[in-house]
Amino acid sequence: MTRHSGFTLIELMIVVAIISILAAFAMPAYQGYTQRAHATEMLQASSAMKTAVSLCLITGLTSGTTQLIDCQSGSNGVPAKQLFSKSNGDSFEIYSTVTASLSGITPAITDGTAIVARIPEGQRKGSLPANTVIRLQPQSDAHGIVWRTHCSGDIPSQFCPGQ
Repeated sequence: MTRHSGFTLIELMIVVAIISILAAFAMPAYQGYTQRAHATEMLQASSAMKTAVSLCLITGLTSGTTQLIDCQSGSNGVPAKQLFSKSNGDSFEIYSTVTASLSGITPAITDGTAIVARIPEGQRKGSLPANTVIRLQPQSDAHGIVWRTHCSGDIPSQFCPGQ
């Protein structure tokens, strides 16, 4: 009497089918995870710029008689445009376009100005779309500066931190 041990062909086919179904669900989730990680890295790298712009807005140093607070990159203690590059080709830049006018004790921030973290033309940042832009828009009130994050690019809901 011979005794055979092992798996039958149908059992192996069922295992392959189960693994295929699991992989079909895992791949899109993993891609979304890696995109959010890259976008979060861009957001975290902008923290020094956020601090400098916040200090610029709070101190309210105006230029001349215009009552304009210039917190753009390279002005009033705000760092110049920063370029972040890695050896694997990942690249992104951060700069500030923030300006405000002095009205009383709280600065009135100019609409549309923000700290911008984006992928330079012709570069890439992991699996993020090439047109990815993360904007940090300041809002001021009597308690200080509050930052709002806005993302744009192909399907920003997949990668935007906090969404």
